[in-house]
Amino acid sequence: MKKVGIFFIFSLLCSTEIFSQTSFFDNYVYQSWNSFGQLNGTTATDIIQTKDGYIDIGTYEGLARFDGLTFTTHKRSSSNDLTFVSVRCFFQDSHGALWIGSNDEGVQKITGDRKKTYTTQTGLPSNSIRSITEDHDGNIWIGTASGVVYLTPDEHLITPQFEPGTITKGIITTQIFCDTAGRIWLLTANEKGLFIFTDGIFKYNVAFDYLGSYLPTAITQDPKGKFWLALGDKGIFCMSDGAIEHITSGTIIDYVPTTAFYCAGDGTVWIGTEKGLVTYYNGKYYEYNGDILNNAKISKIIGDREGNIWIATDRCGIGKLTHGKFKMLRLGVPVNTICNDSNGNYWIGTDNGLRCIKDDEEITNELTEFAKGVRIRDVTATEYGNILVSCYSKYGQIKYDGKKITNWTVNEGISGNKVRVAIETKPDEFYIGTTTGLSIVHANGSIRNFKQADGLDNEYIMALLKDINDVVWIGTDGGGIYLMKDEKIIARITSDDGLAGNVIFKITQESDGSVWVTSGSGITRCRRFSETDYKPTIYETLNSENGLQTDAVFQILADNTNNLWMTSNRGICSGKFSEIQNAAEGKTRDISIKFYNKSDGLDSGGPTSTSKSIIDVYGRIWFAMIDGVAIYDPIKVKENQITPLIQIETVTVDDVVVLDNRFYPQESSTITLQPGTKRVEITFTGLSFDAPERIMFTHKLTNFEDDFSAPSPGRTLSYTNLSPGKHTLLLNAINGDGFYSKQAETVLFVQKPYIYQMPAFWIISVITILGSVILLFYLKQRAIMKENLKLESMVLQRTAELNLEREKSDELLRAILPNEIAVELKDGIHSIGQNYNDVTVLFADIVNFTKTSSEYSANEIVNALNDLFTLFDVRAQKMGVEKIKTIGDAYMATCGLPSLNEKHAQVMVEYAKGMIEDVRKYNTTAKIPFNIRIGLNSGPVTAGVIGKTKFIYDVWGNTVNVASRMETAAEAGHIRVSETVYKHLQDSDIKFSSPMECDIKGKGLMTTYDIL
Repeated sequence: MKKVGIFFIFSLLCSTEIFSQTSFFDNYVYQSWNSFGQLNGTTATDIIQTKDGYIDIGTYEGLARFDGLTFTTHKRSSSNDLTFVSVRCFFQDSHGALWIGSNDEGVQKITGDRKKTYTTQTGLPSNSIRSITEDHDGNIWIGTASGVVYLTPDEHLITPQFEPGTITKGIITTQIFCDTAGRIWLLTANEKGLFIFTDGIFKYNVAFDYLGSYLPTAITQDPKGKFWLALGDKGIFCMSDGAIEHITSGTIIDYVPTTAFYCAGDGTVWIGTEKGLVTYYNGKYYEYNGDILNNAKISKIIGDREGNIWIATDRCGIGKLTHGKFKMLRLGVPVNTICNDSNGNYWIGTDNGLRCIKDDEEITNELTEFAKGVRIRDVTATEYGNILVSCYSKYGQIKYDGKKITNWTVNEGISGNKVRVAIETKPDEFYIGTTTGLSIVHANGSIRNFKQADGLDNEYIMALLKDINDVVWIGTDGGGIYLMKDEKIIARITSDDGLAGNVIFKITQESDGSVWVTSGSGITRCRRFSETDYKPTIYETLNSENGLQTDAVFQILADNTNNLWMTSNRGICSGKFSEIQNAAEGKTRDISIKFYNKSDGLDSGGPTSTSKSIIDVYGRIWFAMIDGVAIYDPIKVKENQITPLIQIETVTVDDVVVLDNRFYPQESSTITLQPGTKRVEITFTGLSFDAPERIMFTHKLTNFEDDFSAPSPGRTLSYTNLSPGKHTLLLNAINGDGFYSKQAETVLFVQKPYIYQMPAFWIISVITILGSVILLFYLKQRAIMKENLKLESMVLQRTAELNLEREKSDELLRAILPNEIAVELKDGIHSIGQNYNDVTVLFADIVNFTKTSSEYSANEIVNALNDLFTLFDVRAQKMGVEKIKTIGDAYMATCGLPSLNEKHAQVMVEYAKGMIEDVRKYNTTAKIPFNIRIGLNSGPVTAGVIGKTKFIYDVWGNTVNVASRMETAAEAGHIRVSETVYKHLQDSDIKFSSPMECDIKGKGLMTTYDIL
């Protein structure tokens, strides 16, 4: 199936046209639109392609803009600021402004959002506008039904002057034309109405006065600078370098008035007349013979950016001539099969006989005559030089060796007369497939038939193939495939084994040994299998489920440019052979399949399921169609490399149109979406008129989509609930040949956020929350600190109070107890006892206290005692004497405990003397005078605290008792001491009395002394 590379080179060198082009228009396809095909009127007054890529058509119903699929009409209404109803002519100037001339509303200039209208009230000679152009100085010339004016770039309206003697009133403009030199030509509907604007005035052109009366109707200038001028029924004249040539073409332009010219970039001159179309190409004139244009007056002809020709007519709407990729050979009868033999003959089998083409001409021969009127199902040119013609009639199978015709029917022994296909497996050995079985014709003339009884369960033969292993593949109508080797059925393959379907249309084999089977349920690829097994083991299926876009595939053909062509129920399509092979192997599901239609020149009803197409020796593909033959030359056909334009037409936000480019493209601007926007809908279109129905689009919305979408034909996008921020919509268009637009069309959306969607809001909120938390924490801490300070103050106050109370308690304790003992008892009251080896104990007693106290009140006695004893206490503190207690009027003190003092005896004597002095001083002012006696003794004692309540520090022992006896023995106002005291102080300065023997109670006689 795959052709070797040498054919590609050979085709470049040797390709010739099999059917000679009898007309320039043979390779063009005409498509028209009128009021029955969406156009808003049948009469098209003007047509242009604007810079944004649209085709704009003027009609009496307004301005129609066309993107190749849809027309939109624009004219005055209550919802816009347009001022025209009908459009007579229009023009787009060098700055992109659109000038629309109406039939009776003047001229409106449209630039973006700005619109300005010029009428008779602003200086136009008439509101009926007939022609508009621009000169090299930027002046806009406006021709009306009553004269001509021009508008300067600074918008001054000027009426040009005509040379004297020229009729200027009532001039009806036919055309205003600016030539390459910048001169303005004016054609009017008046006789001899041909003027040139030079030296600031319109001058009458006298070059054609020799013709007498004439009416100029159209003018143009070709790329070589030659002027083409139509002078009504006088014909067309060419002017170059001062010479005038009257054109004689042999077409309708010789006698039918010309109404429009268009000079294409390749030098082709397109000529529109009142009754059809003519072209001038490479020195020849060609007349278009299509029914639609034959009686149409052509108003305007233009070429678009892709080379398509657009025609505006007065009664047939508009039309487009596209250079087709296919050449149609219309035979008026269904073609079932085609083959090309080694002699250069192309055999075409139809439902009504056999046709033969040789050297660009159809010929007849004995074979075509023999098969005349016969329904032919298959024609095959065998490698052995025979032509096999399979007939659905009495002739059965025909063989033609170039000299002799032989045929086999049931009379000769084959299975049936309805023969579907035949092959030659060996010289003069033929396999013939009929609707009632398989017949094998041997070289010796014998015939062997295979039917159900012979193992051929399905006898309806649809396809035959001899593979590289000499195995014959027999495709049936519903029974799958039978494999035959040496006239024995060795295997059967059905959908159970892996075939896509059991209704087999065609079987072909690649050069690598793989076999492709087309069926009513898809394509099956059987990889090359073992030469000994004869039966494939790997089946790879392709259908609509894995990217093929169709299921019923009739035939596949691989051309020399790595494309695989398919005839199918949907028509003719092609795809990259490598992509289809990878899809068959399961490596991809992405197959780019391209279907062909009328836009490609395939103006036909399509192929049938039984048709057989071929690729000839030049690489051209001949498709058998139901109404003739379609020829495609992949070498000559050029892909449309003009990248499509893309236009965003509308943007609708929540059912409100915020951008409308359908009439005139607005300058790109940012579309702001308010918070709460729910839905954004964008409509767009691609502008490529070669095959507009095949334009695909990819899109991507930044910050919403990560990648561009897969190509799709949809022209509407919808987005909901966009996140806040900037979103740029990127749109690409892809034309029918796979070329992307050079630059993606963009539109910027800015979705405004709710306040809670703004980063600043969250920053402020976080700061506020944190601030509030910090403030609350600070206030709480401050309150805690205040409370702590208060508590501390209270604690300090309480502590101070406690300390004060403690001090008072300590003072009281110290007042009751010796300091050391008081300190020890601060942590708890407990019994304390300690022995002291040598201390001095003092007892003092008020003499006659009982008698004295009876003379005074208790308060007076207590106050008097308090005053006196206080004096004793003060002196005791000064002298280091420890007061022990008072018992009534008695006072007991010690020295040498609890703090040790070696001079305790001396201190105590001095203290006793002081007490005598204190009494003396006290009595000088006292109300109740006292007299005391004191006794001292030194020696060991035991001291301590006894009890836990109402405790007291006390001293006891013999020394204490003796001291008490010394006080008793003493006289009033004297100090009596024991011998022990004397011994302590005998060497001191203290003076003693002579020893005195005293009878001491409980002790007997004791030596005592008085302190002197």
